[in-house]
Amino acid sequence: MKRKERPDSPSCPLSIHCLRLLDELDVPKTPANAEGEPEPSTHHGDEFELLSRLRRHLPECQICSSLVAQARHERDHQRQLLRQFLEDAEHRTPSTQELIMQAIRSSQTSAEAEQESLATLNHADHSGQNQHRRLPFAVLSRLPELTAQQPAVPRAPRRSPLLETLVLAAVILVVLLTTGSLGYLLLRDTSSQAPASSPPTAISVNASYQSLVWKAIAMVDPFPDGTGRYHLYNYDPFSGQKRLLTSTCCDATSAVDGIAHSGRDLLYHDTQGKARLFRTLSHPEPLFSCSCSQSSAVWTTDDSHLLISAGSELFLVNLSGNSEPIYSSGLLQNSTLAFYYNDFLFFIHQEKEKEVLYRLDLANGEIRSIASRPLTTDQGVPASTSSRRNAWLLNPTGSTIYYSAGSGLGATLYMVNSDGSNLHSLNRHGIPLGFAEDNRLLFLQETNGAFEVRKLGATPQQDQLVVVNAAPGARSVLTNGLALAPYGWALLTEALYPDHSLRLWATNLMTHAQKLLLSVSAAQVSQLGTPQLVGWDQLPVSNEATPTPSTNQVPGNTLLNDDWNGLLLVSGDQSGQLTVSNYNYASGQLLQLLSALPAQTEIDGISPDGSSLAYHIPSTSQTDYYVLDLRMTPPLIRFQYHVSGSGGNAIWLNAQTLLLNTPTALLRVNMQQLQPKAVMAALPDTRLAFYSAPYLYFVGRVGSNQQALFRLPLGGTFDQRQAITPPVQRASTDFWLSPDGRTIYYVNYHSEAPGIYAVDSDGGNRHRLRPWGVPIGYAEDNSLMVMRYRQGSFEVVKLGLTPAQDQVLLQNAAPGASTLCAGRPIPATPVDAELICSNNVALAPYGHHLVVQAYYPDGHSTLLAYNLDNGQQLSAQAAPTSKLIGYNRYPPA
Repeated sequence: MKRKERPDSPSCPLSIHCLRLLDELDVPKTPANAEGEPEPSTHHGDEFELLSRLRRHLPECQICSSLVAQARHERDHQRQLLRQFLEDAEHRTPSTQELIMQAIRSSQTSAEAEQESLATLNHADHSGQNQHRRLPFAVLSRLPELTAQQPAVPRAPRRSPLLETLVLAAVILVVLLTTGSLGYLLLRDTSSQAPASSPPTAISVNASYQSLVWKAIAMVDPFPDGTGRYHLYNYDPFSGQKRLLTSTCCDATSAVDGIAHSGRDLLYHDTQGKARLFRTLSHPEPLFSCSCSQSSAVWTTDDSHLLISAGSELFLVNLSGNSEPIYSSGLLQNSTLAFYYNDFLFFIHQEKEKEVLYRLDLANGEIRSIASRPLTTDQGVPASTSSRRNAWLLNPTGSTIYYSAGSGLGATLYMVNSDGSNLHSLNRHGIPLGFAEDNRLLFLQETNGAFEVRKLGATPQQDQLVVVNAAPGARSVLTNGLALAPYGWALLTEALYPDHSLRLWATNLMTHAQKLLLSVSAAQVSQLGTPQLVGWDQLPVSNEATPTPSTNQVPGNTLLNDDWNGLLLVSGDQSGQLTVSNYNYASGQLLQLLSALPAQTEIDGISPDGSSLAYHIPSTSQTDYYVLDLRMTPPLIRFQYHVSGSGGNAIWLNAQTLLLNTPTALLRVNMQQLQPKAVMAALPDTRLAFYSAPYLYFVGRVGSNQQALFRLPLGGTFDQRQAITPPVQRASTDFWLSPDGRTIYYVNYHSEAPGIYAVDSDGGNRHRLRPWGVPIGYAEDNSLMVMRYRQGSFEVVKLGLTPAQDQVLLQNAAPGASTLCAGRPIPATPVDAELICSNNVALAPYGHHLVVQAYYPDGHSTLLAYNLDNGQQLSAQAAPTSKLIGYNRYPPA
């Protein structure tokens, strides 16, 4: 029983309209419009009809219902943040509020009194050897500087209470805009050094929405072009799309300085002669230049200015290219600017064998030492400027700084207030990564050879495990090769392996899916170095291939774009023992994963993210359940559970949750917790098929030789079951759930009208689709794909809305073969269901590739792989009798 759908979440064509018209959908129906009268609205007639359709559609569509619930949660969360911000702003600008109220009560204020009240807001210039000039823009926590004297204004006639209220609101809005506090709400200091992130332990609604825009990372290609320069790309690690940002960066004389807090611009510098030129993507002409060998730069919180250190001078530069020196100190010489928040600039200065983090108050020029840590190296390579900068993380509220002291994952984690007070150890070891949506720290630590991502709790015992292993099979990770996405939805990890090769992993912290992006041999690591991860952004990407080097650059492990290139298959030997292997259909490579399994071993399925295999071994007294981690080489047992009694099976509810149908109860197992929990009573003499919230679908026996598909609410009782299909011949079909969860397909060649049937997921609208064929999966547009035997050929057909719209994608998947079924006699009259067995045909997710096990009249068999986009054969390999289990994302190299 198969849920042959896309590995990603199913889609619904109306979901975009449900989100677009969310506010209208939430307007409560009045008794009048509930009876059919039109609702007052500015929408056209088509929108009225669409709204009515959506209201009828929402209760029936679990996809749209889930998205709408998430959108409502996101909207409420944003409103809560706005209310919280207004409350905080009221406390942060008490003097502003006082001035506003005073101006409203009495608009006739003498110039002398106004001068005196504003004088308290000014700060004397810093005295001593450091030279300081006041910033020409308003700092966020202070009032802007005003004109020294204002002419007296005659008392105006008393306004009405309503007018005074409107004036008060307008003045508050002007002050918010003038002081930049409104920009503070919108930007929230989400710098690349300390991005806000969301907790992926329970899938974050905020993260799922933010990932739509913070989906790409700027990275420097590790392979130079013909001129020796390294191109800077913007890369979506999960879709494989990339876009060239600039070819003038980077080499030994140029580098990236940082990404804007908005995520929509990037600052970098290059060298021409003796001049160092600073540019942004939006302003390719130089904004600032200096004759300096050492410099660094950061964005201001609102992205309106740049702070650039050149030698001992600090310059303020706007995006029009105007600059002026605002501070000078020998302490800035050979220092690295770390980050800017409110009106404080933090920078790092090396002193003998340690680096010290300083805070410079740009309002008065005061410098304060915050914390220090010993200088370290990463695998013997001195820390780069970017890695030193990212070693210090300022939390999104600007109150606390986290850092590590020591080497690599053995370093001790510390925290200190941003003013240098309350410095203390966190009694944990690891590498700080960034922050969750609730502003708690996410950090990486090593436990028993696995590189875990954890969320900081009040005590070490309360830390939450977020990722089991960010770099499967690795020997170590590079501390300057870690990049956590804003809102915590994804992590990129560069890791070194026992053979000294380097691999770049992408982990989706919401779905826990992992993807191998790049594999570089040891020789190339030694020659070229490692990829540079600049930071996540909101810049666009295009439909180019992934930045995996071409085969003439990297002979070895290069991955195809859709990356579902591994196929698991099971074969048996003469003694009946089973072997599970991983087959790379693109290269023909076959890697043995498990061997000497008992003959009664049953395969339950591959997780939706393609990372794990579930199987169980029944015996007369107990059943043993296992989950194999396919990301490891060799693979490791991720989970095992033993239950009394024989029988049952397991299905995946999602990428991290397994449902076990044991003889005693239905158990839910989360791969993060590994503690089974009873969900409902056992379903004896049944086989779980698939789950589509809130229903569990299973196959039950009807009579002595027939079976049917049933469903019941997960957590319900057996008496609540509902028959979805009529009885069919036992073991004659699999049941296939469509990607949108609405339709179930199956075959019935033992009825008066044989062929492929479709039925709604609630059991209604049963009808025959075609009088021929066997379902094999789904195309990228969710169309059903089938295989049929016609005139001696095994055709692959994509079904259309009508038979006239059917498309033949492959004329013959097994030329010369007599059957695609192992050990089954060839019928005298060709019948598709007798010649085509689903466990000998495997269609890849999205329908681009196909593998079949073909059996020939002389008794031999062959694995054949095809690219269905162009009809070309990818590989052909002689193989013993096998069952094709399904696809995964971790093929053998």
